[in-house]
Amino acid sequence: MIADLLCVLSLVVVFYYSRRSLGAGMVSLLTVGYAYGILRANFPTNTSHFIFDAGVVGLYAAVFMTPAQSKERYRSLSLEPWVAVLMGWPLLMFFVPTQDWLIQLVGLRGAVFFIPFLLIGARMEEEDFNTFAVGMAILNIAELGIALWQFFFGIEQFFPHNAVTELIYKSNDVAGGAYRIPATFVTSAAYGGVMAFTVPFLVGLWVKPSVGIVRRRLFEASLIASGLGVFLSASRTSALLLAVSLIGVFISLRLKASHRAGIITLLLIVGWLVDKDARLQRFTTLNADTVVTRIGWSVNSSFVDVLVNYPMGNGLGGGGTSIPYFLQERLRNRVGIENEYGRILLEQGVLGLIIWLGFIVWLLVSAWPGRVRQQYLGRLLLWCAVGFSFAGAPLGTGLLTAIPQTVILMVAGGWLVGRRREEELAVVQPQNECQVGRPLQTLSST
Repeated sequence: MIADLLCVLSLVVVFYYSRRSLGAGMVSLLTVGYAYGILRANFPTNTSHFIFDAGVVGLYAAVFMTPAQSKERYRSLSLEPWVAVLMGWPLLMFFVPTQDWLIQLVGLRGAVFFIPFLLIGARMEEEDFNTFAVGMAILNIAELGIALWQFFFGIEQFFPHNAVTELIYKSNDVAGGAYRIPATFVTSAAYGGVMAFTVPFLVGLWVKPSVGIVRRRLFEASLIASGLGVFLSASRTSALLLAVSLIGVFISLRLKASHRAGIITLLLIVGWLVDKDARLQRFTTLNADTVVTRIGWSVNSSFVDVLVNYPMGNGLGGGGTSIPYFLQERLRNRVGIENEYGRILLEQGVLGLIIWLGFIVWLLVSAWPGRVRQQYLGRLLLWCAVGFSFAGAPLGTGLLTAIPQTVILMVAGGWLVGRRREEELAVVQPQNECQVGRPLQTLSST
């Protein structure tokens, strides 16, 4: 009953704020996404799995019921064919009855549900994007408070032992048996991944000259909270993503010396705190042997075997999409592979994998910030984060189904493409005006 009410509340609240502004709607949805893990753990019913989905439906209803303005439509125009293809192919695969229809329905949700956020990201105005980033900053600080409580007093007060939290209680490999910290997320890896991926958003606004002193302090506090969150989660992949962001900051030639000094100061604060406790230092176990072993698990002959044995896939949901525990017995012909591209291959076949690889290449080319002056550093860091996420996808599964990281990833990709197209439009319009003005000028002179 409570889970049903939470679903309704999620839909209504997100719809209400999305009608007010896209930025406010995204912050409300992000709040639901941050709380999703702890809500699902404490109300472990079938309905609780759809709390975040209900919020997404509310956002979609508010955004897509309102016709896009011409400028917003132009920014998202190049993405629309890709969105249609990425959603259309799994929809066709749904009617191939390889798996139980409920399993295929879960697989269809995982394949298409978050893709429209590409269009939402492209349609975001500058003010909406800033609101989204401020919401991230506040939520990341709040998450640190909960994570620190779990770090010192245990996770048992937040997460009861049940089928939903099984993975959390299996992740006790930190400093001789301590748990990885999940904060309010489904898993510790989800917590660390979101904290690392939000850093480019925060840095991008932190370096803007127009940001006031209060917001600047907010972003600085949030950057510290995000960095600590990565190490509290003990996720080595998230630590690598954070390192990519830091490298992007320091190699940027357009970063002011004061900003560079500020980043170093924040880094020293986080580093000093991490050095105080061995439980924050699991990333130090990441060495060449570990990387080779992990690659061996994920990118090995099993991918080739899947390619040969399942060229048309094993049915939607039959390749690794997270199936709720109450549907596990309906799954036929279990095939496991720790590789996001292998999961796509298993569920959507060779053609589905080719479509996704083609889209990723197109996205990274189209989203590249180039020589743009406005928000260059923020866009460069976002591009690096998007690129790293797709490059690291063969080392695990969940990139395209994670809550709420997949939403943030899609919004980032769409926003980068939209900004690039807006710049192209700004260049084309003056040229057209000049071309129109020449014959008029010639006519007046005669």
